Amino acid sequence: MKRLLLAFCWIVAAQAVCARKPAVRFDLPYTVEYGKYVVTVETSAGPRRFVFDTGASRTTISGRLSRELGLSEVDRGLVGDFEGHRQSLAYVQVPYLRLGGAVFTDKRVVVLPDSSYIFRCLGFDGIAGGDLLRDFVVRMPNADSTITLAGDIRLLGEFVRRDAARIHFAGNSPVIAAVLRNGKSRMKTYMKFDTGSAALFDCRYDECLALLERGILRDVRRTEGHSGNLGWSNRSVVGDAVRGVVPEFVLAGQRLAAMPLEITHGSHSKLGCGLFCWGTVVIDYPGRRFWLLPHAAQPEPPDASVMNVTVALDGGRLVVGQVWDEALGTVIAPGDRIVRLGTVEVERVDPCAFIRGEVRPDKPELTVERKDGTRVRVPVKRME
Repeated sequence: MKRLLLAFCWIVAAQAVCARKPAVRFDLPYTVEYGKYVVTVETSAGPRRFVFDTGASRTTISGRLSRELGLSEVDRGLVGDFEGHRQSLAYVQVPYLRLGGAVFTDKRVVVLPDSSYIFRCLGFDGIAGGDLLRDFVVRMPNADSTITLAGDIRLLGEFVRRDAARIHFAGNSPVIAAVLRNGKSRMKTYMKFDTGSAALFDCRYDECLALLERGILRDVRRTEGHSGNLGWSNRSVVGDAVRGVVPEFVLAGQRLAAMPLEITHGSHSKLGCGLFCWGTVVIDYPGRRFWLLPHAAQPEPPDASVMNVTVALDGGRLVVGQVWDEALGTVIAPGDRIVRLGTVEVERVDPCAFIRGEVRPDKPELTVERKDGTRVRVPVKRME
């Protein structure tokens, strides 16, 4: 009897505590800059611009902000970027961060070098990662340019559980399953939902090969060369490149037609914020559920056939990334140095200006210096 009474008292006490817990819900204003969702994070040094990145397991700050806050290194560890490069970085304890209505004290974060293009070129001071979001339900993007964070899914309305995809976690990043189909051929695969990526579906290399073998990909194009992706390490990957279309992409009960696919050489497939073309996303971190609330009309798939050459950064230099036009395959090669964008001399161009989209060819051609030192001009259908 005493045990039953004690258990009853514990239940009543727990209910009382829960009843006193305030219902947390707030809207976080954002801007879209260079394909990234940017929010304001308050620090003891004042407000700072952070990338809102569900694909980052841990929050990071720039070396510059760490120095402003007077922080000292408390530990070191190997940290990888999304293309798989790993490097030893410092950890620090940040005394105060506020993300909208959420306050974090003595938060352990990673310090990224100021040389990272995301800081040096784009002017951000940090990346708000999944470790800030694990206690919340996140809905994004809203029509009024806000992201909503809530302490309970019921604060956002009624959601049917069976319509959601189950969330698994890689670190603090949400991982969800999708079924990819082409007629009778189908394959289930898992991917991070990564708002730090402006892409749609970046498929891990081995899974992309499996899709090819099963005949699921349509409109397949293959080549090799430098990836256009740059993680915080500023290094791109060189290897096979594949582009194609998944005829039917089933995610959280929604059937998305003609999903564009590219290959990634990182350790996870990624579904980027290009998904917002299809609808609004709700991520219930505590309940481990993911919803896609579709728009009335689905987007038109991009026409990848209009692209013949890509440009990449390699060690701070502009080089030929990937050559998709077979007719140019005997003329230029990945890694060849680009010396002019139209008539613009590349040696006068800051790589940051190129990353920010401030420098583009004034006419549709590139002048390329080949490995043997000779130069050739090649037409460009679309700069990417």
